[in-house]
Amino acid sequence: MLKLFSTLRSRLILIIILTAVPGILLLVQVGLNQREAAKQDTLDEVIHLAEVASSVEALMVDNAKSFLLTVSHLPTVREQNYDECNAIFWHMFEEHFEYYSAFYVADLQGNIVCSPPEKHAPPDFEECDHYQNLIHATDFALSGYHICRVTGKAVMSVGYPVYDMQDQFTNVANVSLDLIWFYDFAKSAGLPEGGELIVMDEAGTILSHYPDNDRWRGYRLPESNIVAQLWTQKSGYLIGEGLSGEETIYAISDIHGTSGNLSVIMGLPTRIAFETANFTLKRNLTIMVVVVLLVLIFMWFLGDALIIRQARALVDATQKLAKGDLTARTGISYKEGELGQLARSFDDMADEIAERDAERDRQEVALKEYTLNLEHSNEELRNFTNIASHDLQEPLRKIQTFGEMLHDRYSGQLDPRGINYLQRMRDAAGRMQLLLSETLTFSRSINKEYQFSKVNIEQIIRQVLIDLDWQVEQKQAIVEISELPTLEADEVQITQLFQNLLSNALKFHSPGRQPEINVYSPYPRDVTDNEGMCEIRVQDNGIGFNEKYLDRIFQPFQRLDSSGEYPGLGMGLTICRKIVDNHGGTISAYSSPGKGTTFVVRLPKKQSIERLNNHENDTK
Repeated sequence: MLKLFSTLRSRLILIIILTAVPGILLLVQVGLNQREAAKQDTLDEVIHLAEVASSVEALMVDNAKSFLLTVSHLPTVREQNYDECNAIFWHMFEEHFEYYSAFYVADLQGNIVCSPPEKHAPPDFEECDHYQNLIHATDFALSGYHICRVTGKAVMSVGYPVYDMQDQFTNVANVSLDLIWFYDFAKSAGLPEGGELIVMDEAGTILSHYPDNDRWRGYRLPESNIVAQLWTQKSGYLIGEGLSGEETIYAISDIHGTSGNLSVIMGLPTRIAFETANFTLKRNLTIMVVVVLLVLIFMWFLGDALIIRQARALVDATQKLAKGDLTARTGISYKEGELGQLARSFDDMADEIAERDAERDRQEVALKEYTLNLEHSNEELRNFTNIASHDLQEPLRKIQTFGEMLHDRYSGQLDPRGINYLQRMRDAAGRMQLLLSETLTFSRSINKEYQFSKVNIEQIIRQVLIDLDWQVEQKQAIVEISELPTLEADEVQITQLFQNLLSNALKFHSPGRQPEINVYSPYPRDVTDNEGMCEIRVQDNGIGFNEKYLDRIFQPFQRLDSSGEYPGLGMGLTICRKIVDNHGGTISAYSSPGKGTTFVVRLPKKQSIERLNNHENDTK
């Protein structure tokens, strides 16, 4: 993904696309808002239709009541002239009462005494709860809409008691209102193609369905159906697969009338309900995509002239400069905004690099001269070392020899002052010889060619103790050696390092105390710290020293003991530090007067590539 947008042109394209994203999201949000508005419009429409249906139903019920009230006061009915009654009602129902699915006048024993002949099917009074309520009523009785067992129609029965001329309760009159009026009402409501208008009773049974009323009337939907779920919800709207099999938005409202708890549900296919929103969204997105494409095309050509060309010039100049062409420059006008400023900065940097390169060449020449001079100085130092090892020691040995001869042959002829002078001369010659010896040792530690190899420190310590066996035995020292690591080092110098440390531990012991020396590592064998260093500690119980003089003890010819009780010139620890430095390590110490000293030597487990390369060059 990062590689795809690695070029400047692709990043400009990405910026344009990202810039267009908020607009696209806004258009999508507008489309979603329009959809929500369409849902709310559907809900508002079904509420309006429910209110109108409630008014129509109330009007029809009032008309039925008026009709029944008129019938109950007709002389033919009160006088029980039923032949004339049948003829009258035949004409009335045939011409004027199309939504009356049934009409009858019955006595209190369940016998129909007046009804339009062959027009309405007689009810089954034995199972008719409405009739049983009616014969005990003193006013209008309503059954609520239900599916008639005889006709299969959705009807509501409205009944009224009939009294004879002597005001005796003799009969009941009943009218059944066919809910087909709601179908005609839905048909005239102007629903779009595919729209549905459904009436369901309080049991969840469909009483009327527009269209396909005959198919769905009396049907009870399963609970998984979206219409049944909305009926259970009793309010709002839901979207799902409709009765027609396509995605539909359904909204629900109650019919508030005299017919009980009826619910009216309106359904519109989403392709119709969201048609305007979908069209607007597609149109706006198309316009947005076309605009973005035009901007991309415009940017492709204009961006090349304004940005890409200058950027390529910068890249080419940078690549040339990286390959060592210090004459590379951008060639871009410095007046072209940020890219011009960048070009100016690059060219200035190239000028600075060229100047530094020239300066470096001059410094290299000077460094070569300095190196040559340093090599000459080193050569002179090596010559001085040879002189010190041969020419200076030769007359010193003669002084010592003639001093011995004077002492052996003429000491009896010298007075005490002469003998004192002779002894002081011999002591001075001895100190001079020791000074030369220590100086040569230090010089060799500086100029020696290293021979790095795998060195077992524990074996080195044990060999050193063999060499110091006489001193250990003379001072009855106790030496303990724990597990020590194996590392890359120069075996000769490491041997000298620990010989000096152990010699010091034996030499600077406390009078009257048995020397105890412990050589150990705080880590398990061959385990290093986070820096790849091994640590070896040499601990003694000797005279110790004040740690404020820690730096001083590693300086050449520096001694903390001024009493002369402990021989030496103060070069041992200086040589130790130089050996540790040669190996890329460190040496330090912890001590306090009279409580012994612990020297801490840290050496790398493996030598650096630079030191190994220097070693290889030295051995060629």
